[in-house]
Parts: sequence; C-alpha cells; structure tokens
Amino acid sequence: MDFLKPVFESGRIDFAGQGHASRLTTVLVAGAGVVSLVIGFAMQRLELCFYAFAVGVVMTYAVVLPPWPFFRKQPVAWLERKTPDAPLADAGPRRTLVEDVSDDNSD
Repeated sequence: MDFLKPVFESGRIDFAGQGHASRLTTVLVAGAGVVSLVIGFAMQRLELCFYAFAVGVVMTYAVVLPPWPFFRKQPVAWLERKTPDAPLADAGPRRTLVEDVSDDNSD
C-alpha cells in the first residue's frame, strides 16, 4: 500500500479537478441508478435494486473522494504577496462607522 501514500498525502485538488470530480460523480451515480434499476427489474426484486445502487454509490465515491493525480493537473499559480510602500500608520486616523454617523451635521 506504499504506492498509494503519495496520492493521499497532499489532499488537495485544483479548481478544474473539483469540476471534473463533480461531473464524474453525477455521471457515475446516474449510471449506478440506471444499472440498479435494470438489475432490479430483471430480477423482479426491489431489495436487489437498492443493494446494486448502494454498491454503485460506494464505488463512485471510492473513485471520486481520494485526491487522485488527475484531479491536480492544473494547479493554481498564486500571486506573490505585495508589501505596502508606506506603513498603515501614515494613512491617517481610521474612522469607524459610528464616528462617521455621529459627525453627520444634517440637522
């Protein structure tokens, strides 16, 4: 199981991977529903339909939930943090909303 360790260590997928996982989940769960309906109808057993659907959902989430490498193909390039040119103390006194309202002389 050591070959799966790098897959689970990072735990992060990118934004495109999130969309891909969402679409894959929708397709696989819908497919599991159709297959379970066919199995249940063919065998004329409702409980078999539910069991087949439950197996399909578990298999779907076994595919979608881990952060597989194909969910991390387009990483986000974050911008560097900018340092302000002047310190915040030179910007003048900060006013709160209460001070702004109390200074209103519109009598």
